[in-house]
Amino acid sequence: MNRKSILVAEDDAAIRRVLADSLTGAGYEVRTAPNGRIALELLLSTPVDLALMDVNMPEIDGFKLLRMVQKESPGTPCIILTACGDEQDRVKGLQLGADDYVVKPFSIAELLARVAAVLRRAPGRQLAAAQVLDFPGGSLDGETRRAQFNDGTPIPLTEKEFELFRYFLTHPGRVIPQEELLLRVWGSRNKAAQTRTVAVTLTRLREKLGKEASSSIETIRGRGYRWNES
Repeated sequence: MNRKSILVAEDDAAIRRVLADSLTGAGYEVRTAPNGRIALELLLSTPVDLALMDVNMPEIDGFKLLRMVQKESPGTPCIILTACGDEQDRVKGLQLGADDYVVKPFSIAELLARVAAVLRRAPGRQLAAAQVLDFPGGSLDGETRRAQFNDGTPIPLTEKEFELFRYFLTHPGRVIPQEELLLRVWGSRNKAAQTRTVAVTLTRLREKLGKEASSSIETIRGRGYRWNES
């Protein structure tokens, strides 16, 4: 079974280390960020099962980060870390969409219990990685990471072609900018590569999918791309 992944966004190095060590020891896969900007980049490049974030962080604070997560990665469970007695912060975090909060100084046992509880209360979140997604003429299996036509013929997709196609299928009807695809599929913010990386991979993908499916991937000039289900 795949381990659940957790992002820890905390500017205090000592607390960040304690959180990372405790969560790793409990069997989670942990990524860390010392500020909100790096946390957002990590979230955009590699989705996680849960984000644990401090309210007071440099560059992008926890509240602003929470809003961005709700917009850019809806469905990602979030727990905020607040200072003891800051009731307004806890209320504000919950109003912005946080699933729970942990008060500093925190108990490791309480932290782990709250993380486990939030993950249990998140049915349907982050399921796209494992589900079978249908498209005109075939299907994409997130668990086996295979694509095939309806007659059983396999479609030989590279890793990036697979991830790019899956991103389209899980975000139907929305115009997706090239920069977003670079972040979510390639984990890159290199705008210099933007004009070629996505376009070249998309050309190869279209050639492999067949006429009906490839025509469903629309190029929106000057804006990006869209998967048109109709």
